[in-house]
Order: sequence, then C-alpha cells, then structure tokens
Amino acid sequence: MFRVIPKHIRASPLWQLQTLPFAIRFLSSTPLCYPRPRLTLLPTSELVSRKLIQARLNSTSSTSRLQKFKRDYKEAWGKIWQTNPIGFPLTVLFVAVNAGLLIYIIYDRVTRVDPYLNRFPPEVAAPLRKALHHSEIRPDPILALQMFREALVVAEHVQMHPFSDEVLGIRIAAAEMLEKNGLVKASIDMLEKTLADCKEWVTSGRRKQMIIDKQRAHRTPAEIVDPETAEAEKTTREKEGREAKLRDQVMKKVIGIKIKLADLYSSNSVQDMDKAENSLIGAVTESASEVRRRRELNLPVSRDGGDDYINLTEIAASCNDLADLYVKKGKHHLAATLYIQSLGLIKEEEGQSTTCAQVVLLNNISSQMAEEAQRVTGKPGSISRADGPLISKPELLDAAALWAKKALDVAAHIKPPVRDEQCDQSCQAALYNLGEIAHMQKQFAEARDYYEQARELATQLQFEEGIKLANDAINRLNNKK
Repeated sequence: MFRVIPKHIRASPLWQLQTLPFAIRFLSSTPLCYPRPRLTLLPTSELVSRKLIQARLNSTSSTSRLQKFKRDYKEAWGKIWQTNPIGFPLTVLFVAVNAGLLIYIIYDRVTRVDPYLNRFPPEVAAPLRKALHHSEIRPDPILALQMFREALVVAEHVQMHPFSDEVLGIRIAAAEMLEKNGLVKASIDMLEKTLADCKEWVTSGRRKQMIIDKQRAHRTPAEIVDPETAEAEKTTREKEGREAKLRDQVMKKVIGIKIKLADLYSSNSVQDMDKAENSLIGAVTESASEVRRRRELNLPVSRDGGDDYINLTEIAASCNDLADLYVKKGKHHLAATLYIQSLGLIKEEEGQSTTCAQVVLLNNISSQMAEEAQRVTGKPGSISRADGPLISKPELLDAAALWAKKALDVAAHIKPPVRDEQCDQSCQAALYNLGEIAHMQKQFAEARDYYEQARELATQLQFEEGIKLANDAINRLNNKK
C-alpha cells in the first residue's frame, strides 16, 4: 500500500502569483499518464517447471515443519521425564485407569443396567436408576434405600403386581445393597419382611383358589351357556392360571430367600448359627412340601418341565446346604443323612444320565460317616439303620469305604465334557478317604496304596492341597515304622 507523505508548503504573499506562461509550460511538459508495461507470456513448459519447483518448495517446507514438530515433541517428552520422573507416570496411569473405568461404566450400563430398567415403566425406572447409581457408582446406602422405596411406591401407583419378578426384584436388590454396605442386620430385616409377605400372599391365594374350585365343581354346565358368561369365565380362568403360575414362582423365591438368610445369619457379622440352621431347615421343609403338592396335583417336578417352580434339583441343593452347615457344627450324622437325601433327589432328577454332582455327594456321605466313626470310641455311632439300631464304629468305617468306592465307580463312567475338575477332585478326595479309613482299620499297606494313588492324581490335577495332605499321610505311616 502506498504511503502518503505530508509535505509542508510555505505560503507566499498573494501578490507574488505565478505568471500564466510558466504555468502553461509546466502543464504541457508534464505527461497526463505513464505508459503501462506490456506483459510477455512464458512458454507452457517453463510454467510447469516453475509449478513443480514451487510444489517441491512447499513439500520441503511442510516436511521441515513435521520434522521440527517431531524434534520439539521429543525434546518436550524428554524434559517432562527429567523434571517429573514420578509424577508424570502416575498421571498417565491415573488417566488410563479413569478411561478404563469410564469404558467399563458405559459397557455395564449398555449390557446390564439398561436391559434391566427397560422391564419397568419409565416412572419406576427413573428412581430405580438413581438407586442403582447410589448403590454401585457413588455408594450412599441411605439415599439408595430412599430411591428404592420411591420406586416401590411408584410401582404401586402405576399398578404393577406387588409380587411380580420386577417388584420383588426391587426389594431383593435393596437388601443386597444394604448387605454390600455392611448393614447386614438391616438386610436381614428387609428379607424377613419380604419372606413373610410372600408366604402370606401365596397361602391366601391358594386358599381362595381352593374355595373357587370347590364352588366351580358344584356348578352345573347349564349355568354358563350364555356366550358372554362363557367369555367372562374364560377370562377369569386365564387370570387364575397366571396367578397360580406366579405363586409357584414366588414359592421358588421363598426358598432362595431362606437360603440367603441362612448365609447372612452364619456370616461373621452376625454368627447366629441356630437361626441359620432354622432357615435352612425351613428351606428344606418348604421345598419338600411344595414338590409333594405338585406331585399330588400331577404337576411336573423336574427341570424338563420348565423353570417357574421348585424342582428336585433345588430341593437337593437345599439339603446339601443344610448338610454343609451340619458339617461346620460337627453334626456329622445329620449331614450324612441329608447328603443321602440330596443324592436320591439328584438321581431322580438326572435319570439315566449321571453327572459329577452324584460323585461329590457320594464322597461327602463317605467322609461324614468316617468322621462320625472317628468321633465315637467304643459306643455306637449316631447313625441308625433302617430297622432302628445304631451302627457301630467298624460298621460305620465299612459303610464309609463302600460309599467312597461307589463314588470312584460312578466317576469312572462319566466322560468329558460332562466330567469336569470337580469330578476329578472328588475322586482324589475319595482315594484319600479310603486311605484314612484303611489307616483307622490298621490296614497300613492298603492305606499307603490309597495315599499314593491320591498323591498321583493330585499331582496330575496340580492340586496343591491334595498333594500336601497325601504327603502328610504317607509321612505319618513312615513314622509308625
């Protein structure tokens, strides 16, 4: 841009004006405009070469800029490591951990939380989402419990069934939240209240249905000839069927709640083994009576018929849990009895197909009989025969050996993929138990043989505890010599 340079002109007196001839000469000698230079066109080849040169210059400049950026980046990176040798790696680790946590939260929400909340109406899902947030992401048990209660109130307002899977799931989730936050007694109280409500609803509903069925049995077919009456009767029966199915599902939850209560009562924060035992006894009793009722009504009791009711496997699991509790309390005769009941139920459920569950139970029966035999000295044991008299110590040891050998025999007929690690470990335990039984019977050569077999199998399984027990047993035999 041209610059205008100011020029100071001195004013002359008005009477000394320039004369006209001089002005005319000045104007005539000054050209009006300067001639424009004429452009000459370059050849096309020269233009192309100039463009190539310009492109190379541009690429060279961009390459130099990239190299300069890399060089500056390396220098900055080295300076950061030199000035912050500890803080910088910790910062990077912190950022990486937070990024991973964020990815996990998003993944968990998409795969677990959202599908769960989609089962609820939006009015219920809103407070429930807040409850889950304060249960898992920002733990606040008081606020989470408040949100769970609000979700239950809204669910009742929108007329959700109070004993549906969704509503009962809210109550159970609230109890789990309290347990995770260390409020075990509050969790127990909530589960006990849920259990009482479920049992009362199931009992009253079945009683009402029994009365309706009796009234319906005395009704004559002529009373429902009217099409509208027949349609209403059909709708009523469908509703009754849904309610009956829901009652079966609730009874299944009742058993699960009882088992969970037993677990909480036996936890370190409560340690009330009597209440734990009563809860498990209740679970076994309730499940057995439920299966008995279904059999009287010619309803299915196996898993093949569905998963909406208590089946034989679940009764066996209840018996097994109670037996495990009796093992902890040293009531080996009761534990053995319950293991035998559980085995019978599993056999009935599985039919011709045999799984590793039978091997585990057979070994458990053997171990409890051996424990009972070790407990008694000269007096009879606490386990009785079918005809009444108690079994003596030698008879208990013989029976324990038979149960252990039966476990090995059953396991030999189970092939992969049905046979798993649990089956192999049960076989190792059965061999060790046979060694212990032979040792108690003073058959030391046979005991050594079983111990060595147990050690060999434990080595193949890389079962460190089994190897240690077998080695200790062999050392005991060596010391006797």
